[in-house]
Amino acid sequence: TPDGPQRIRGLAGSGKTIVLALKAAYLAATKPGWRIAVVFYSRALDQQFRDLIRRFYFEQKNDEPDWSRISVMPAWGSPSSPGLYAEIASANGQTPRTFIWARQTFGQDLAFQGTCDELMGLVKGKEIEGPYDAILIDEAQDLPVSFFRLAYGFCREPKRIAFAYDELQTLSEASMPAVGELFGVNG
Repeated sequence: TPDGPQRIRGLAGSGKTIVLALKAAYLAATKPGWRIAVVFYSRALDQQFRDLIRRFYFEQKNDEPDWSRISVMPAWGSPSSPGLYAEIASANGQTPRTFIWARQTFGQDLAFQGTCDELMGLVKGKEIEGPYDAILIDEAQDLPVSFFRLAYGFCREPKRIAFAYDELQTLSEASMPAVGELFGVNG
């Protein structure tokens, strides 16, 4: 588990989700004091991640994981299923935006990007460190750069963020930006 961002790249079906679930289970088993966030773009991955983490953790510890230390959530979320964006907004004293509001304000294709860009502008310069020792992000090709910068600011030092993506499945650009550009840091 390196300090700082870790890139996991692979084609569809190559096992990126499984690698992130294994990483979450391993960290939960070997780092008992850590808080871990597992984040994804599509809500359909929620139960799959929970099942995989449970199974992999059980293989290591013969027990159920402590779900109070592992947060499995979508990137954005909704009122019934909070996501990392909403958690970051709330921690910074902002009311999380809804998809309906964002779609009306920024348009269908730029709803999440516009919402994350807006929050970046509101929290710029604030030093609010989040509760997570590691943030694992799946389907990274579908998330805006501003989301990664928000996640980076919400992760404790030394910013252990693993992100998995498939450049051929991106909804917007041809490739992922360099790590320094993605997180707004050198490296």
